Amino acid sequence: MMKFLRCGGKICMNNNDVENNYNGEEQPSRNVIESSEERRSDEAKAHGWWLLPKKTYDSIKEKKPESDWSEIDDDTIKQERPRRNTVLHIAALYGNDKCVEKIVEIGPGLLKARNTTGDTPLHVAARAGNISTLEKLVAALLRDLNPNSEEAKLTILVANFQGNTFFHEALLNGHKNVINILDSSPDFKHLAEETGFTRRNRSGKSVLHLAIEKGYRDIVDDL
Repeated sequence: MMKFLRCGGKICMNNNDVENNYNGEEQPSRNVIESSEERRSDEAKAHGWWLLPKKTYDSIKEKKPESDWSEIDDDTIKQERPRRNTVLHIAALYGNDKCVEKIVEIGPGLLKARNTTGDTPLHVAARAGNISTLEKLVAALLRDLNPNSEEAKLTILVANFQGNTFFHEALLNGHKNVINILDSSPDFKHLAEETGFTRRNRSGKSVLHLAIEKGYRDIVDDL
């Protein structure tokens, strides 16, 4: 079983980010779009994306040009795995910002999609340390939300089932540069400072507590 990874500068993921419980020929979900191309790789199956053509999965992971994943469309974004990961979760995991932009343009509702552990694409991007991806996801959410509204707090600073906001997930995995996202928008900075840094997770720790615990004095000073 894959364990939680504590890492800096590299992709961090948990069991729910990559659906690695593939055993034999898993039955596809009703939304699977079959392809006549080569069979999906074992890795793609393990990551929950054998429903996508292998070349599409690989091109998202390897951040290839849009021409290599141009087939992502309305049908593709409706697909989800048994653990409810969407294609936006996968693009967020690998920090493919161009792919994130296209998916959000086609299906903005996926910004709020939660998998079976309550992770939105924000949580997945934060855990992997993909800060530029986080900025794009937050900016996309703010386009349709009043930054001073309760809805904005609940949507952007949403907690997963461990009680973690995306700030918690980033710091737990050693990505202290998540604090840079505050500079992306004055509205978001106000929102985060007002409630995001004092909210406690199920372990009773706020973002501020985590920053102190990990010795991130520069973050503590900013907060």
